[in-house]
Amino acid sequence: MSAEPEVNVELYSRSGFGGPFTTIVRAQYLPDFKRAEGDYLPRRFQTWKLADEAFAGAHALPVPILTGDGLAIEVNRLSGPPAHAVKNVAADELHYVVDGGGELDTMAGVLQVRAGDFVRIPRGIAYRWNTLTAPLNEVVVTTSSEITVDPQNAPGTFNPDLHLDVATPHGRPGGPVDGEYEVVFRHGDRLTSYFFDYDPLPCLDVKGAPPVVRVNIEHIHGLAVDDGGLQPARLFGSVSGRDLLFGINSRRSDRPPVHHNVDYDEIICYAAGPTPWGGVDTPGTVTWVPKGVLHQGPEEDVQPGYKAWLLETRVDMTATPAGLGISQIMETNQYGVHPSNEHSAVSV
Repeated sequence: MSAEPEVNVELYSRSGFGGPFTTIVRAQYLPDFKRAEGDYLPRRFQTWKLADEAFAGAHALPVPILTGDGLAIEVNRLSGPPAHAVKNVAADELHYVVDGGGELDTMAGVLQVRAGDFVRIPRGIAYRWNTLTAPLNEVVVTTSSEITVDPQNAPGTFNPDLHLDVATPHGRPGGPVDGEYEVVFRHGDRLTSYFFDYDPLPCLDVKGAPPVVRVNIEHIHGLAVDDGGLQPARLFGSVSGRDLLFGINSRRSDRPPVHHNVDYDEIICYAAGPTPWGGVDTPGTVTWVPKGVLHQGPEEDVQPGYKAWLLETRVDMTATPAGLGISQIMETNQYGVHPSNEHSAVSV
């Protein structure tokens, strides 16, 4: 009598986990693909491997590694504060500080920023780094959607009343400067500079909804269940509903199911250890699974824990040349480097 085949259950879902879903049972474990040809491939990005020259120059801006219609995942690196301010008039920005920090000055006030911080800087808010306490490394999400602070299961996930900080108004006028003060406008992939004979950022006061806010990843908690699976909790959303950001820190739950996410690209940033998350163990590693690529992902019930965040987007993302240069093909079981990485044919 032949043995019963091993059973593998897959989840096919629409609208992430918010829409209808179907379970499919088969003997094969499909995340274990042998090899792939083409450029629609899951990838791991080693953001720290971008050359310093990519961030050199008077107007050096973050380097995009993944782009789509109105959305980009960028890497930023600063060894010292730049001499100008930046105003992105085409997109909201969500900065995640991998390491480093300092004083972030904005036209709506000042924040002291450290490793592990998420900082939302809305479209049209000029900002600059006044000082750095250590060299700065960031992963930056830029999106044409309006980013909203939208915690799910608050205050269980994080408590905005306690841990959401807002920029502090300067309480002083902007004084004259020697020479000129430059504000660089980002409008798409183009730059335009405005010059002033005074510092344009300081404000006397700010009232109403605070535009610039911060929360640290250490104050984002993973919920837990004794049995079964648990969806990650949303932290930030978008008015369009197109882009959603979740905390996926170590939490007690069953391993994620094998699933087809056909409506969202999944982009994860491993933020901090001390524990590896499957095949990922270096802060600043970014993983990308395009829509419809079957995947499971590592166990999340990991002690003493790791910290990470997930961006789901309906935008069709593509790796940039800079991103391809620092990435490897990823297997979709434990998110390690795929064994066929060196031999797969990739069209760039």
